[in-house]
Amino acid sequence: MTKAFWLASTALVAVALATSPAFAGGKTKQDTRDQEIQELKARLEKLEQDNSAEKLAAEDEKIANGARLAKVEQTQDAVQWTFADGRPSVRSGDGRFELAFRGRVQLDWASFMQDQNDFALGYGAPGACAATNVLCDLGSGANFRRVRFGIEGKFFRDFIYELRFDFGGTDVEGNGAINIARVGYVGIPGLRIQAGAMQPIFSLYDSTSSAELTTMERPGIITSVVGNFGGDNSRRGVEVTYQQENMLWDGSNFLISGAFTGNRTTSQGGCQSATHSGGPDDECTQLIGRTALRLWSDGVSNIQIGASGAQTLSLQGQTTVPGSRTMRFRERPEVRVTGERFIDTGDLSADGASLFGYEFGANWENFYVAAEYYNFEVDRPGALTDPEYSGWYVEGEWIFTGENKRYVASGTNNNIAVWRGPSVTSPWSLGGGLGAFSLSGRYSTLDLNFNEGVGAAVAGTNYRGGEQTVTNIGLNWYLNSNLKLMAEYSMVDIQRMGASGVAASSLDAEFDIVQGRMQFTF
Repeated sequence: MTKAFWLASTALVAVALATSPAFAGGKTKQDTRDQEIQELKARLEKLEQDNSAEKLAAEDEKIANGARLAKVEQTQDAVQWTFADGRPSVRSGDGRFELAFRGRVQLDWASFMQDQNDFALGYGAPGACAATNVLCDLGSGANFRRVRFGIEGKFFRDFIYELRFDFGGTDVEGNGAINIARVGYVGIPGLRIQAGAMQPIFSLYDSTSSAELTTMERPGIITSVVGNFGGDNSRRGVEVTYQQENMLWDGSNFLISGAFTGNRTTSQGGCQSATHSGGPDDECTQLIGRTALRLWSDGVSNIQIGASGAQTLSLQGQTTVPGSRTMRFRERPEVRVTGERFIDTGDLSADGASLFGYEFGANWENFYVAAEYYNFEVDRPGALTDPEYSGWYVEGEWIFTGENKRYVASGTNNNIAVWRGPSVTSPWSLGGGLGAFSLSGRYSTLDLNFNEGVGAAVAGTNYRGGEQTVTNIGLNWYLNSNLKLMAEYSMVDIQRMGASGVAASSLDAEFDIVQGRMQFTF
C-alpha cells in the first residue's frame, strides 16, 4: 500500500508541474499590479493599526502619569494629624513641615514635720523658735510647680523650632514668662546648631525633662549650680551639639555639646546680688557643655558614663565698685512648695567660677540607677581665698510592674542621652489595666562649707554656707502616658556653723517632708 501511495503522489506532482505554466501564462499584468496594490494597502493598514495602538498606549501612559502626579501633589498638600502619647501633632504630606502642641501641668503639695527640739538654739529660744526664725515653721500647702504650654516642630525639613511659656513657680505661681524660644539647624547628620532662649545640655539630671524625673525635684547639687553656671532654662545663647549612635561600636551612643549663654529672659540669672549697682554693666556670660558615651546596650538595658563642665566668663556689676560683682550659692531642701533656703554662702565678691563633674547611669531591664558628682570653685579677687564646694547624689528606681525606663539616644531638644519613664503596658481604667508602679529612692548631699574651721569666722578665709543632706523614698504611679502621680517622704539634715563658730549660734536642723505631685503632660 505504501508503494501505491508514493506512485500516486508522484503522478499528482507531475500533473501539477505540467499544468502550472498554462495558468501562469493566463495571468495578465493588470492582475499582477492589482495584487501588488492590495498587498501594499494591507501593509499600510497594518502599519496604521500598529501606529494607532502605540499612540493609544502612549496616551494611556500620559494619563496614568498625570494621575500619579496629581496624587503626589495632593499628598504633598495633605495635612496629617497624629496623637502619639496624647500630643496633638500636624505634619505636611511631604514631611517638610511639622508642628506639635506641648503642655505640662504639675500640681505639688507638701507638709513639713518640724520639731523645735531638732533645731539648734540659734533658731531662737525653745518654744519661741517660730517667732524668731521663719525656717522653724515652713509653710505647708500646695502650688503649681510648672504650667507650661508651647509648640515645637520643623520647617523646610532642615530647621527646627520651639516656643514655650511657663506660668508655674516656686512657692507662688508666676504671670507667665518665656521659657524656651529657639531655632535650630539639623541639616547635617548628627549635628545641631541652635540659638535663642534655651535650656543648654548640661549634666545627666538637668538634661532629663522635668516630666521624666525619677523624683519630684532634682538633687540639690544640680539645682544649685545650673543657675550660676548658665545651664537653666530661658538662657539666651547659642549651642552646638553632635550626637551619633553606633559611631564607636554597636550599641554605643556618643554625645558632645557646648553652649555660650548669657542672662535669663526673666532675670540676670545666678550672677546678680543685693549689692548689684545700677548702670551699664556687662552681661553674665558662661561656657557650658556635656559629653556622654553609652558603653553598651541590648535594646532594653543600657550603661552610660559622662562628664559636664562650665566656666563663668563675666559677672554682672560695675567694675569700678568694689564687691559689686558677686556670686551666691544657696539651695532649698529639694522641695518647691516653699522658697526658703537653709544653706547659703551669701554674696561672694568674685571674678568668675569654674565647675567640673562626672555622671553614671544604667538600667538593667526594670531596674535603674544613676549618680553624679560635681566640684566647683569661685575665683575671688585679690588675696581672698578661692573656695571650693562640692556635692553628689545616687538614686535608683524599681518599676515593679515590669516595664523599663526608656533610654533616649537623640532628640531635637536638650533631653539627649538620658532616660525617660516607662511605656505603660496596661494603662489604668476602671475594671481594666492598673498602669505602672515604681519605687524610687535617693541620697544627695551639697556641701557649701570651705575651711569652715572652729571659732570665729575669718572674712575671706573660711566660708560657712552649710551642708545639706536629703534622703527620700517615693512611690510613682504611671496611670498612662499622660498622667502620673508621685508621693515622697524626705528626711532633711542641715548642718551650718554660725559666724561665731559656737553651738549656740549654729543653724543645725532636722525635719521631714511629705510631698506629692499630680502631673499631666502631652
